[in-house]
Amino acid sequence: MIKLFGSLLVLLVATSFGFKKASRFAERAKQLRQFITALKLLETEILYAATPLSEAASKIGARIRSPVGTFFAELGHMLREGQGVSAGEIWRETLSAQRRTLALQEVDRDVLTTFGQTLGISDRQDQIKHIQLAISQLSSEELVAREEQQKNEKMWRYLGALMGLALVILLV
Repeated sequence: MIKLFGSLLVLLVATSFGFKKASRFAERAKQLRQFITALKLLETEILYAATPLSEAASKIGARIRSPVGTFFAELGHMLREGQGVSAGEIWRETLSAQRRTLALQEVDRDVLTTFGQTLGISDRQDQIKHIQLAISQLSSEELVAREEQQKNEKMWRYLGALMGLALVILLV
């Protein structure tokens, strides 16, 4: 009875590991889509509403789901509180603080960091160009993420279950 329970537990843990690993692929693509949406909202706020950056970030944070929404909400809060610190520096700090909650790869972070360096240092039209550039780069990364998701998601699910089964066979 204990062997059966232990075997079932090993199988369950290995399978859940595989499912968790597989979900990271889907989560990356989803978060990239959310960042694209958020940047489009930021573009609208800057271009048409002429909303200050801190207020725009807070509005976006309220409209986008977590963890990307949390990133923008925190960014808005930090921009309001960060006297004497550039918007780009606050963007970078917020991005690094949210590193664990965001399922982004290094290339995604590089795109966002590069965009953040231009934040708040130029006029509206130049900001719109930088936002559009970041959107196009994130869109191409989203395509890569979707391809990786299709290729790897099913594999990790099966791999987790099969690894658990192999461990059970070896332990029994």
